[in-house]
Amino acid sequence: MVGVLVLVASIVLGHIDIGGADIGGPHADAGLPWLSAPALAAAVGVFGVVGWPLSAGTSVPLAAVVIVAAASGIVAYGVLMLVLRAMRRSQTGTVAGLRAAIGTIGELSMEIPAGGWGQVRYLDSESVRAVTNAVLVDPGASARPGESVLIVDVDGDRLVVQPLNTQD
Repeated sequence: MVGVLVLVASIVLGHIDIGGADIGGPHADAGLPWLSAPALAAAVGVFGVVGWPLSAGTSVPLAAVVIVAAASGIVAYGVLMLVLRAMRRSQTGTVAGLRAAIGTIGELSMEIPAGGWGQVRYLDSESVRAVTNAVLVDPGASARPGESVLIVDVDGDRLVVQPLNTQD
């Protein structure tokens, strides 16, 4: 029951603040990437779904019921966190998906300062508009928003870009 309440509250409120930890909010991954309202709700729900029938319908000792139910809840939490992480990665683009962008032209949607990173807007391999973090080929250079860039490589989860209006 508590799991269902946490899940409903996270859907209605968008996030839950428990002791300063922002669960399910836009900044939830900033400090506690292992904390997720849907995963917590699933863990508590599985604990109840496994524990209640064992305690009510069998003669299994209470300590064993708690251990089995807790283990089931932990496994459910872990599995759901893996699924949520995979979904989050697929939304931000995979390295293979980013590699397909090499050779395309994009436009900076956010400034790239010298030695830093910004964002580039481009059409992905399926002609869907994408925005991804980017760094410049020359780490000592900088580039302004609106500049056209050529995507030349992938560095981790960032695109490496070269401004098209460079003068040599």
